[in-house]
Amino acid sequence: MSLKIRDMIPGTGNEKELLERLTQITLENLENENFGGTELAMHAGMSISTLNRRLHKITSKPTSQFIREIRLKKAKELLMQQTDTAAEVAWKVGFGSPAYFSKCFHDFYGFPPGEVKKRMEEGIPFELKSEPELLPDNEKTIKVIRERVFSKKMLLQSVAVIIVISLVWLLYNFLIKANYIQNTSSRESQELSIVVLPFKNFSDDPKNQYFADGLMEDILNNLFRITALRVVSRTTADQFRETNLSTREIAKELKVNYVLEGSVRRYEDKARITVQLIDAWSDEHLWSSSFDRELTDIMGIQSDVALRVAQELNMVLSESEIKQIEKISTNSPEAYDYYLRARFLLHKANSFHRADFDRTGVLNCIPYYEKAIAADSTFAEAYAGLANAWFNLSAWGFLPSYEGFTKAGIYSKKALEYDPYSAEAHAVTGALFIWGGGRNIEEGSKELKMAVDLNPHFPTAHQWYAQSLMITGPIEEARFHVNRALELEPYFWVVQNLSAWIYYFEEEYEKAIETSKIARDLNPGFSSNSWLFVLNYAKLGEGDKMLKELQVIIKRYTQDETYLDEIQIAYNENGIDGIFIWLDDVNQNKPIPVEGMDGHPFFSAWWNAILGNKNEAVFWLERTLEDPRPLGHYSNLITTNPDFDLLRDDPRFLVILEKFGLTPYHKRKVI
Repeated sequence: MSLKIRDMIPGTGNEKELLERLTQITLENLENENFGGTELAMHAGMSISTLNRRLHKITSKPTSQFIREIRLKKAKELLMQQTDTAAEVAWKVGFGSPAYFSKCFHDFYGFPPGEVKKRMEEGIPFELKSEPELLPDNEKTIKVIRERVFSKKMLLQSVAVIIVISLVWLLYNFLIKANYIQNTSSRESQELSIVVLPFKNFSDDPKNQYFADGLMEDILNNLFRITALRVVSRTTADQFRETNLSTREIAKELKVNYVLEGSVRRYEDKARITVQLIDAWSDEHLWSSSFDRELTDIMGIQSDVALRVAQELNMVLSESEIKQIEKISTNSPEAYDYYLRARFLLHKANSFHRADFDRTGVLNCIPYYEKAIAADSTFAEAYAGLANAWFNLSAWGFLPSYEGFTKAGIYSKKALEYDPYSAEAHAVTGALFIWGGGRNIEEGSKELKMAVDLNPHFPTAHQWYAQSLMITGPIEEARFHVNRALELEPYFWVVQNLSAWIYYFEEEYEKAIETSKIARDLNPGFSSNSWLFVLNYAKLGEGDKMLKELQVIIKRYTQDETYLDEIQIAYNENGIDGIFIWLDDVNQNKPIPVEGMDGHPFFSAWWNAILGNKNEAVFWLERTLEDPRPLGHYSNLITTNPDFDLLRDDPRFLVILEKFGLTPYHKRKVI
């Protein structure tokens, strides 16, 4: 550890040795957000009461504060290295919530984590907001004795008053505010968190919903730029568009403390935008306001609202955050209106629960993006949105790769020409490098990492970056980023499915099954998710369940019932191995039009690797190199897929990795 333990320790002799040991134990468990006093006491070989007593005697601090300050000092060190975002540092030092981390950091140092870089550049010293009082041992003893004498004199005079106040307090809290107290722990764990609910369209024309949704999303995007604020994603908030739940119930479900509601009424060439910020737990309206604007003067409202929210939440914003929030993407009202229409249609191309992607919906948005660009040829966000649309058309198989991916590359490059800090454009560029025919995994990963750094609240960037990390490793980082994507988009089946695959690669098979169930509920017909059940039940030795899931896949893609009879016989005779032997035979000799059994040689390589057949697995991997059908999303993953561990040191496998271009990422250690 680069953090110098002795520099953190007050006291001398045995006390200092104890504190050094406790500090070292805490540093070794730093990433575990559940590591607290009980765990520290257990590692130190003492009872929690003894630990609390000895720590308080030496430092005059409770154990929780002792641990928290170690986390914060390590966090400052990591931030000074300037390699991680504040959110990433928060998780590395054991804060489950970046927002709460930011609050604790600010309370301890007197400035938010986002200012560390600025202070380093300007040479401002890193002083604690309030240094703990450290006295020599003899002076400390005298002070404690004096305080105890004074306390005894005051005790008898105070006890009656204390009892009365306590009774009143208990009566008030248990009878009047019981429901509020029930939710206190939730609120404390997510200090600064907000959901922006879909704005109501109060215009006479229901077609103006695009305008209400567009203003709401731009306010949301500005709030995303505030590092210390956890903001629920648009797609998650959209699940509550037509809900009967109360504000408090929505906040409880999303684990947020604040709710921003709004409405838009558009008439003639004017618009009235009304917003209100609500403390979800007390139901107190912290702020509300109405903005009456000409449509030609609409662009600044989004920044005004975001900055006012930050003010009401007593947040301290960095100069860069304020600059990003106040940035106007276009000065053309016409271009902005076309852009809102285009983005609205692109979002609508996703079904309500994002269970499908509509080709027609995406194609319909493209002319509006083009009109926005025609009205303002420097409109970076319009270029980025257009790139995203073309990318999705090819990624979902609606257009040939050369058509959609080529256009996506042209428009993402244009977006970055006018705005080098466009997270959406960097994300599309990264995805194109890896999956769009560019076949440059290293550059693609860099672009996706940049997208995540530019906008830590961008779920698609976290999703795609997690997918790239499944190729390059380490798989632990893939887990980190898919978890961030899940926090932002818990209702998106693709992210749930991705999380389940990463659990499989982590060999966490029970967790993989539980997550696959969530993905199945959101989109029952996705074949990749069905295979997760087959594979994970096989790893757990639950052959009956594995057989049942495979039968579901077969029934969905073929009417030939002889397959069902054959697989039952294979299982009866040879158990789980019999099923994989049968899968290999079907894939080679009588394929079914579904991944895993469609005749692609990679699947025979996979099934033989699971069976432990090294020579057959290598043979079929070599045939995969020769097959013209693309299968990058599976074959790319042999570097981190544990099913291929039996081949890690095989020279033939190393040659295959070289031909796939995966040698730099072959780092998985076989235990």
